[in-house]
Amino acid sequence: MSNSTAVLEKLRRFKASRPQGYSGGKTKGVFHTWKTGDNRTRLVGSFLEMRGHFIAPAPKRNDRGLCRADAFQGENSLQQTINCLDWDVTKEEVRKPFCCPICRLAELSRQLLKDQTLSKEEKEFFLALRNAASQRQSLKWNIIDRDDPFIVLVDESGEEKRVKGYKIANVGMEVYKDIDGIFDQCGFDISDPTGGIDIVVKRSEAGGRTTYSAQAVLENMMVKVTPLTREELAMPMHDIKVRSGKMMTVQAIMDGLHEDLRQLLEVNSQDATPEPDQEEAPQEEPAAEISAPAETEEAAAIDSVLGEDAEEDNLNMEPQAAQAAQAEPTPEPEPPPVQPQPVARVAKPAPVRQVLPPVKQVAAPVKAVAAPVKAVAASAKPAVTKPMTAPARAVTAPARTVAGIVRKPIVPPATQKKT
Repeated sequence: MSNSTAVLEKLRRFKASRPQGYSGGKTKGVFHTWKTGDNRTRLVGSFLEMRGHFIAPAPKRNDRGLCRADAFQGENSLQQTINCLDWDVTKEEVRKPFCCPICRLAELSRQLLKDQTLSKEEKEFFLALRNAASQRQSLKWNIIDRDDPFIVLVDESGEEKRVKGYKIANVGMEVYKDIDGIFDQCGFDISDPTGGIDIVVKRSEAGGRTTYSAQAVLENMMVKVTPLTREELAMPMHDIKVRSGKMMTVQAIMDGLHEDLRQLLEVNSQDATPEPDQEEAPQEEPAAEISAPAETEEAAAIDSVLGEDAEEDNLNMEPQAAQAAQAEPTPEPEPPPVQPQPVARVAKPAPVRQVLPPVKQVAAPVKAVAAPVKAVAASAKPAVTKPMTAPARAVTAPARTVAGIVRKPIVPPATQKKT
């Protein structure tokens, strides 16, 4: 199938996913938001496995986030929750070569934390950075919101109309653990249109934390099967890959990062690798720009039809994504090995010493999410981590390499000085 044929086929599926009788304009309320308390829901059909990052500031938690606040304002602004560039949404598998700047920050933090000479202030900073930049796993699912089963159609004249329709819910790993248990206990597909059941997802807030749980709807102490009505069966389901597959560019993410984080990536660019037999330190070269995966005609066509739906998805994911930033990172595929880097030149060059041996890559296959995630199920409660804030003072120690990583003094954005 040619690229043009594939694009037309995907656009056809997207058009078919729009509610019947819809002749243009846009839709509202397609992306579900879990409200505080009980949310009675009916899962329908298969899910889409997603990997992403929450990159926005969280003022309530005194967390500056990974990107500046102004990067989320104005035209061409960043989304608060972005799809990971190292994850292929269409194929639901790891994308290579790796190019995600956020995943790269997480890997650099993991390697720097192996340095036994880190100060307490530095260790706390890189621990927070590792947790904030770690890849987050979630599922996207077509659902029927039993409490509010309506979406809004807005025609080209701006007139709004409420109609019944499916919504797309973001299911985090905390809720997935319970849903997976319901599947096991019932012994059948609870999302089947004719033989499935309703579930209740409960959102609770206590002590500054938000938690999620799920349980089956019972009747007389028995699981109640809830076949879809004719009206519900006639409603078109959303093509989740099309509606939730928007990708930000590498450059847009790099431009939105805090200055100290951006410099950490630029200094430790993988593209600048010294020759193995070279005795002297290599000459400094401009940091190579990380390249994004080439945008295909299909991806461009998807972006052109997403419209406000993608923005709405981003806003509705924010409460769960913000909570995920406090949770223990879910298992993720190992990034590529960190290669030795040339030492960044400073005003007065200081001797560089190798502290750790080069890191070896551990290739681990990605398991399907349909199977229970043992690592997630094993954890009792998500670990609460401290908000990521830059150290209050600059670290004045000379620049050093840790497993080939050049660690520059970390300074708050307001006082960062360029060298």
